[in-house]
Amino acid sequence: MKLLRLSLLFNYLKNTSNQKKFLRYINIGIFFSIFAISSAIITFFIETKIDKLEFELTELHIEQRDTKKTIKDFMALKTVLKSIIVSDKALDDLYEYTASTKLGQYMITVDDLYLPTLFIETAEGNDMKELITIFSEYSEYVSEWFGKDSKELKDFTEATISMNENIDFYDTDYSKYHERIFDYGTKNVTNQILSKKTSVNYYDDHKFYREYKKLNTIYYDLFLTLEIIEKMLFGWMETSKNDSSKINIEILNLSKNESRIIIFAFIFQFIVFLIIQYFEITSINNERKGNAKRKIK
Repeated sequence: MKLLRLSLLFNYLKNTSNQKKFLRYINIGIFFSIFAISSAIITFFIETKIDKLEFELTELHIEQRDTKKTIKDFMALKTVLKSIIVSDKALDDLYEYTASTKLGQYMITVDDLYLPTLFIETAEGNDMKELITIFSEYSEYVSEWFGKDSKELKDFTEATISMNENIDFYDTDYSKYHERIFDYGTKNVTNQILSKKTSVNYYDDHKFYREYKKLNTIYYDLFLTLEIIEKMLFGWMETSKNDSSKINIEILNLSKNESRIIIFAFIFQFIVFLIIQYFEITSINNERKGNAKRKIK
């Protein structure tokens, strides 16, 4: 049965018109097969590029989200720090002005003005020291972002050096002054009123005053470092948004190019298919003419 089928097939193909149809079907099949393969290769190549870009875009979005949160935390910390600096300055000015009067020098003492702040701030000294250490590590990023000769790096470096020089402020234990701060007994208050030794006097350069100045220096330096880091993060966010826009545009262009390349490949292969068909049909016609001449002879 199989031999019979094969013989019928061969007889069918011997017919010239059948050969043309058969070759046409074969070429059409080859054309669509090659087109499918080339389209798959083009799609795979371009989609691989798009996947990489989309992965980069996802990473950028994650970094942008984390940076936004960091900026928000920095702004909150800076706001708190500024309010402390402003309120302390206003209170200091009021107390120091009062202490400069004849009556005030008996009423306002270093225990009233400086010691409570020293007591409260050193209670959380380890946290503050850790914070200063963390901010000091941003120096490399500031250098990379603003440049080695930038004013920002110079100010940041000076501020971190100053903070590290004054960080020993947090090593002093002021908890021993607890009773001295919160003792409002008549005897203690009377002694303070009758004595000028603890009055707020810049010329005496009291130990508490020196330590308080250290604390204010740390506050100002910390505020400056926060401003510089915040400026750097805002700059990075702007650059990151531009990079995201560029990646989105590149993804869109690749998607458009993919369609264009596939269409071009289809047209090119179709032209090649027509040329092949033309030569094959011409070859079959020439062969048929040659066979016809032989039969006439």
